Amino acid sequence: MSPKTIAFVTVIALVLVACAPAPTPTAAPPTKAAVAEPTKAPAAGKLSFSLVTGGTGGVWYPLGGAISGVVGRNVPNTEITVESTTAATDNLKLLTAGKAGMAFAYDYHAGWVNEGKMPGLTGKFNVRIVMAFYEQPLHVVTKDGTGIASLADLKGKRVSTGAPNSGTEEQAGYVLKALGIDLDKDIKREKLGASECVAALKDGKIDAFFWSGAVPTSSIIDLANTPGLKMVLLPISGDVADKIMKANPGVFHASAFKKGAYAGVEADVPAIAITAVIHAMDTFPEDRVYQIVSAVFANMKDLAVVAKEVTDLTPEKSLAQLGPEAQKLLHPGAIKFFKEKGALK
Repeated sequence: MSPKTIAFVTVIALVLVACAPAPTPTAAPPTKAAVAEPTKAPAAGKLSFSLVTGGTGGVWYPLGGAISGVVGRNVPNTEITVESTTAATDNLKLLTAGKAGMAFAYDYHAGWVNEGKMPGLTGKFNVRIVMAFYEQPLHVVTKDGTGIASLADLKGKRVSTGAPNSGTEEQAGYVLKALGIDLDKDIKREKLGASECVAALKDGKIDAFFWSGAVPTSSIIDLANTPGLKMVLLPISGDVADKIMKANPGVFHASAFKKGAYAGVEADVPAIAITAVIHAMDTFPEDRVYQIVSAVFANMKDLAVVAKEVTDLTPEKSLAQLGPEAQKLLHPGAIKFFKEKGALK
């Protein structure tokens, strides 16, 4: 073979080698720590995790964004990615599957998940509460002239129990069932959102409605300020409240609509409420939870810019929004913070 032929063959061989696809390496299977427990990291190492929130039009998503910013600026080696979701139930599914490090939900959900009673989840999981943000008192709203002065008076009336599959509908069901009121037989049931309820009550198409939301809720502000209409918030207290809470352990706690919460509310109105909280697994590093909660409270004004519900939130107020059962499920890092601040004995 001539030197020219040898050179030509050599070149062709090199080209073929260069163009051939590289062998695909065999990846090691993901470890349980990497997939199921993404927050297990050395205390001093970089910690990145997702915070699952709610829809972009709600409170939790912008609040999560503000938390992410505060933590990124004030907690070393900690990065939070905020994700929009369909809210509480899905958030807890993601958290317990190891696909999120922290999750917004309600205080009573922690107990349910630990006891294996959370709808949509199979099994028991060691979920803990990181901190509470704001209460959602259960509004039971009517207007003067309907003849409704108490929950018992809802029988035989046209009542909206909230939009289908909403938290309001869930809670309205708990309340009415606890009082022996059949949702489908004892009331003329509607399933409307807050703004639809307000319009229907104004027009005389319903007599009362349930709404679970932070105070004040814009649509109910509108109702309370309607000329010629006197809005009434039904009180839930005493034996009635006790009966509801006993039938639904850990779900509700006693609260109140404060005087002036809405136009025409001339004195405190007793109520029952749930509380919006952030959850984490018990395996989330204790020192990092402590640092995160400390940073959030030190920079609460930054959160209040996007969520007025947390304006003036203090450690004492945060803890007071949790019922006794929920307080038992605080994360150890949160316990350290609240004890340090004197809010928890």
